[in-house]
Amino acid sequence: MPTAIAAALICGCALWGCGIAEGPREKLQRTAFSFNEGLRWSRDADVLPRVDPAAMAGFKALHAGWGVDVQVSGVEILQSVVDKKLDKAVLTVKYTWYRNDEMVVKDSVTQQHWERRKGEWWLVAEEFQSGEPL
Repeated sequence: MPTAIAAALICGCALWGCGIAEGPREKLQRTAFSFNEGLRWSRDADVLPRVDPAAMAGFKALHAGWGVDVQVSGVEILQSVVDKKLDKAVLTVKYTWYRNDEMVVKDSVTQQHWERRKGEWWLVAEEFQSGEPL
């Protein structure tokens, strides 16, 4: 009997780890965290596949120079508001950053607009809110 219980626990943990038990909000949190950490460390492979093609030009303009002239030292998701009925979310994100030629630490806050399509979250817009313009 202990073997059956252990097997059930292992299967339950494996299913949870595979994301089967993951709901839309949890998937958004994981996706947004990976996305924003990708921005911080200039990992385009973690970022660009999550940007809606219609939003790509604006996204690239807002983050021009990141990883080259601009270094992001911190990123924090301050707030997330999810509309489950519409499969949309708005995240407020704070970036702490500096320009290599100035070495003065600055903060900027943006709002990221996300939509869930076919089970995946996509960044559809991002706009500057406050702090030092990016």
